[in-house]
Amino acid sequence: MVQSMTDAIIHRGPDAHGAWVSEHGKVALGHRRLSIIDLTEGGAQPMHFLEKFTITFNGEIYNYIELREELKTHGYVFKSDSDTEVILAAYNQWGIHCLSHFDGMFSFALYDQQKDQLFFARDRFGEKPFYYAFYNGSLYFASEMKALWAAGVPKSHNMRMVYTYLANDLVENPNDQRETFYEGIFKLKSAHYCLYTGNNQFNQIAYWQLNTEQRLDLSFSDAAIKLRELLETSVQRRLRSDVPVGTSLSGGLDSSTIVGLVSGNQAKNHTFSARFPGFSKDEGHYIHLVSQQFETVHHDIIVNEEELLPEIDKLLFHQEEPFQTGSIFAQYCVYREARKNNVIVMLDGQGADEILGGYDKDFKFYLRELIKKGGDSQKFIRQIQENHNYSLSVDSRERLNIYAPGIYKAISKVKNSISPTLPTGINKDFFNQHVPRQSPFHEFGDLKSMLRHELTNQGLEKLLKFADRNSMANSLEVRLPFLYHELIEFVFSLKSELFLQDGWSKAILRQGVNDLLPSEITYRKDKIGFEAPHDKWSKSEQMKSLFDDAQSHLIRENIISNDYSNRWKTIIASKFLNA
Repeated sequence: MVQSMTDAIIHRGPDAHGAWVSEHGKVALGHRRLSIIDLTEGGAQPMHFLEKFTITFNGEIYNYIELREELKTHGYVFKSDSDTEVILAAYNQWGIHCLSHFDGMFSFALYDQQKDQLFFARDRFGEKPFYYAFYNGSLYFASEMKALWAAGVPKSHNMRMVYTYLANDLVENPNDQRETFYEGIFKLKSAHYCLYTGNNQFNQIAYWQLNTEQRLDLSFSDAAIKLRELLETSVQRRLRSDVPVGTSLSGGLDSSTIVGLVSGNQAKNHTFSARFPGFSKDEGHYIHLVSQQFETVHHDIIVNEEELLPEIDKLLFHQEEPFQTGSIFAQYCVYREARKNNVIVMLDGQGADEILGGYDKDFKFYLRELIKKGGDSQKFIRQIQENHNYSLSVDSRERLNIYAPGIYKAISKVKNSISPTLPTGINKDFFNQHVPRQSPFHEFGDLKSMLRHELTNQGLEKLLKFADRNSMANSLEVRLPFLYHELIEFVFSLKSELFLQDGWSKAILRQGVNDLLPSEITYRKDKIGFEAPHDKWSKSEQMKSLFDDAQSHLIRENIISNDYSNRWKTIIASKFLNA
């Protein structure tokens, strides 16, 4: 059984396989290894420790060197150079509180023989996945759901999530982060752990929460200096590897920052970029500006719809759940090209927008906060217009939300419960059966509360899942320096006005890397992100044929009507339901 489960996810670890069964036969652990730290047999898993613990672990503990030295002062002697052994020693020393010592991305299952107990844990932001299901009286868990299906767990679609995807453009449930697109299969939430003793009770317990209450009163320049220091520490730790490391480069501020910091720490930096010739949002100019600045070994990857068409099924196979745009494919191609060039680890800039206020939609939350405080809202509106060509306004509805948020929420709740609106193109019966009782969208009266929600509840998680699946599909590991918890805790301890100082998004970061990057990058006014021309792709003749078939299928199943217009989601939803 364990062999079939690990075979199903061989792409996550093609270098080695391991399995272990406890003496009483109640616990079985399997592992597929992607060798990155300690390439010897000493790093093999499942790993045993002091004849008391056994672990299977996915991810990296970036501060394992510092932790190993600290644990040595407590008398520990290590047999390997792996971070896996450090987890085991840390658990022996601190118990479940070892989690607070880790700087890393991880999901693991650790069996404590003395307590006859499994200790499951997932990293603070959900960079590494953990799925579980109860089936035939047993608990099954894995990094991907296809391993659960290999064990016989039923593959039953969760139509509530399909509705949310089609109607609300969501691929997660913010009101229950455990939920997946499959009935009976759940996620261990980020920043949570579970102590399992075989009683079919999977109780998830939070071990970390992000505090948004202001504690530090630093100046803008001092905050920027400290942010730069923390980011440099994070990059240096995430460069720890016994295999080649490269970087993604989109041409934006975040990835360019990572490229600059990596280039200062290793002599030969391979950079990889998705390119879309003829697309108005192709960022080739900025990409090559950064590549030339830091003299990287650069790789442009041309991505188009001709290549996408034969790969859609493979993409959905690896993602397992629906996704909203073709940008996922572009990311997949970048990681595939990196692996072809023998780059096994990639650093990426994801997370900066969610931490520092990098999206246009973030502006209105700070505006609300500014108006409440009696600040100069008109000045801020002018600055945002000038710096980002984005128009902010405060209508009567918004004023009610600002000055009487309790009344605003009550009215919205009553309105939604009395007459929820049928989304355009959604079949009425499907809507009535699956519309959620509670809205998946939340309102916030200040910037940091909204950013915390996006970082830890809705928004970032899907991006992390896409990156994990796309990278691991190519047997490659992606690391994200902006998701260093001490850096994030520091940022969220600052005054909110520093986030959007002088009407610039991610103002602290811009200031912190002003001497590192070309000014054309540091003070770019537009934001494109990792955007592919999926609208154009979806209107090609080949995609039109796929859409026609998909639309007919979903109409027959009483899911949508002829009025549903999103071609991409129609195709993906149909393929998902047919998979």
